[in-house]
This record gives sequence, structure tokens and C-alpha cells, in this order.
Amino acid sequence: MKLQKLGGYASIILACFTFIVFLIMASIFNDFDTSGLAIYDPVKMIAAYKASTMGFLAIYILGILSAILTFLVVLALEERMRVDAPILMRIAFIAASSYATLIIITGIGGFFRNVLLAATNDMSAFRAFLVLSEFLSSSAAFLMGWGFLLIGWTAIRSRKLPQILGYIIILLGIALVFGFVFTVLQFYLGSIIIQLLSLIVFVWLGIVFLRKSV
Repeated sequence: MKLQKLGGYASIILACFTFIVFLIMASIFNDFDTSGLAIYDPVKMIAAYKASTMGFLAIYILGILSAILTFLVVLALEERMRVDAPILMRIAFIAASSYATLIIITGIGGFFRNVLLAATNDMSAFRAFLVLSEFLSSSAAFLMGWGFLLIGWTAIRSRKLPQILGYIIILLGIALVFGFVFTVLQFYLGSIIIQLLSLIVFVWLGIVFLRKSV
């Protein structure tokens, strides 16, 4: 039960982090076109980093902390529903562990990437790092997406979470699984949809965990 309380606090903090990152990104990329394609332009991205170094640092730090908090939330969910679906929840736990690891690696790598590239202005290196970063972050989202699909399915079957929340978790899982499609198609609105679903899911989970542990 204490773990679920911890998961509740982690969920609320995670929702706050998601909102803060959204505001920081909106500030940094305020002058970019609404399609979001400019984030793939090395000239604009390096210029944005030089203009808002602390903003990028905050995004990387919050991203790493968010990965850890997501792992704690899944750990709490695993405790809540392991009796009803031990195998599915164990797979979800493994997915969350892999997600957190990849996001931490991506965050640390992204920080050093921007520092080095801002100093050298090496556009070809930026593109290479961007491809690697997108691959790692998309892989992390893909794994976590399957984790949320299993969590949502278990929640609906076990009724250990509100039914509507279970379906929203499944929607978030689907969005994360197909997140790489948003990247390939450069569908910027896709990331906003994922952030919105994440906010709803984590705020709701926080309320559920803090209200009553089972």
C-alpha cells in the first residue's frame, strides 16, 4: 500500500512535469513553424539551443526524472494488479524498466550532443545524433506503449482501476506504440496528443492511488 501511495505522488508530480516541459518547449520553439518540422533543421535547432541553453537543460533533466517517475507509477500499478494478471503486469514492469533506461540514456546523450554541436556547428554530426536520438526515444515509447496496453487491459478486466481510465490508458498505449509513425511522418500534432493523454492518465492515477490503495 505504501508503494501505491508513492505511485500516487509520482503520478501527480509526473503530470506537473509533463505540463512544465510542454510550456518550456512552447517557449523555446515559439518562433518555429506550427508543423514542427523545424526541429529537424540543424541550423534552427543549434540556434535555439544557443538562445535557450537553460531551457534545453531543464527539458533533459525533467525528462530523466519523468522516466524514473513513470517507472515508479508502473511499479505501483504492478503491486495493485499483480494478483489478477501476474504475467502481464511483469511484462509491463519490464517494459517500464526498459523505457526508463532508454530515456535516461537519450536525455544524457541529448545534453552532451547539444553542448558539443553548439560549439562546433557541425551540421552533419547533428543529423547523425538526431537519428540516433529519435531511434532511442521512439524505441522507448514503443516499449512503454505495449506496457500501457497491458496495464489498460488488466485494469479493465480486474476492475482495480476505473473502467474509463483503463480505456484511456489503452489509447495512450496505442499512441505510444505508433509514436514512431508520428516521427517518420513528422506529424507534430501526434506528440501533443500523447502529452494530453499522459496528463489525463497520470492525474487520474494519482487521484486513484492517493484516495484508496488496494
